[in-house]
Amino acid sequence: MPLRRSGATLALAFAMIVAMSVFFVSEVVDLRRAMGELRRNDTARIQLRNVLLNLLNVETAQRGFLLTGDVSALQPYHAGRGAVRDSLRLAASSGYEHPDFLRNLRALGVLAESKLAEVDHTVQLRRQGHDAAALAVVRTGYGMALMRQARDIIGIEVERLRIARDATMDGFNDRLLRAAVILVLILTTVVCMAVQAWRSLLAAARNNSELARRLALEASHDVLTGLPNRRFFDKWARRLLAKSQRSGKPFTLLALDLDRFKDVNDSHGHGVGDEVLKAVAVRFQALLGGGEFLARLGGDEFAILIEGELSRHQLARFGERLIHALAPSLHPQLAAGAVGVSIGAASFPLDGRDLEGLVQAADDALYASKHGGRGIVSFARAGASMHTQAIPA
Repeated sequence: MPLRRSGATLALAFAMIVAMSVFFVSEVVDLRRAMGELRRNDTARIQLRNVLLNLLNVETAQRGFLLTGDVSALQPYHAGRGAVRDSLRLAASSGYEHPDFLRNLRALGVLAESKLAEVDHTVQLRRQGHDAAALAVVRTGYGMALMRQARDIIGIEVERLRIARDATMDGFNDRLLRAAVILVLILTTVVCMAVQAWRSLLAAARNNSELARRLALEASHDVLTGLPNRRFFDKWARRLLAKSQRSGKPFTLLALDLDRFKDVNDSHGHGVGDEVLKAVAVRFQALLGGGEFLARLGGDEFAILIEGELSRHQLARFGERLIHALAPSLHPQLAAGAVGVSIGAASFPLDGRDLEGLVQAADDALYASKHGGRGIVSFARAGASMHTQAIPA
């Protein structure tokens, strides 16, 4: 009887192990499928963004050539034309096969070709000396309408892809948790099999955690500088706004825009420009204290959120430190003071009752700094500059 009972118990345990193993394998297959979906999603999303960036490069080169006639301005135009088509091709071959995505991708391809044709036409007219005719084509607004439609399609699809990726990640984590539970049950049933299986699970968990960490970091931080990106900034700003509305304590937004940075890119190339942006991020971060949050919003735009109430004099002093931090050379190929920064300051709730109003007030103040001599701090409402210019090279 004990032997028969033991045999029945072993048979039951074996049946449980087989059932759990089948379910575990199914979860692993789903995990691999989810990882493939994430790769396809990321490829499609990145290439869509590249389409827009390359179209913008082509359009910028077009406008620069039409206005100046400088043939060197066409370099981004030549590179961008091929890059637009390459990005569309890579997006189509990403393996992401959602019907809406494929339909919008075809529509985007038509828009891109129409935009490239419009740009080619104006460039040829300008080269042939028909300046007025080229400008007339641009003034019809046809190219702008094409770009607007392209932006709308890309915005819709990038957001759709982001939502799909988030849903895939949620399912990925749920499946990972279920797989871990099943494996632990198997480990408790067969100790000898558990050691090897547990090691495999730990390795998979580490890899998947690192993947999740990288994906989360990419979604919330700027790859070049490591600073929080615009998405993270918006989330942090809204959290700070809600906190200030509850506590009644103010906070300040500083909008920062680099001066003469475009000259660096034009003269020394984007490689040097990228190194300058990284150096700027390091110098700005070195000046931050508690309750101060720095983000890169894109291009040469930065923003700082400062908790607590500060006087204009204190803000001006802080702005002065930021301005003078860029006075020493930012790159071996650049002279001292080659790149500066203009700053616009706005405080909540004095200059805006919501985040959009506060951002607009800071942007208006930044505009005042840009047109008031650069390298200065301007405040919202009065718009008056309250700072000396940066130290010249």
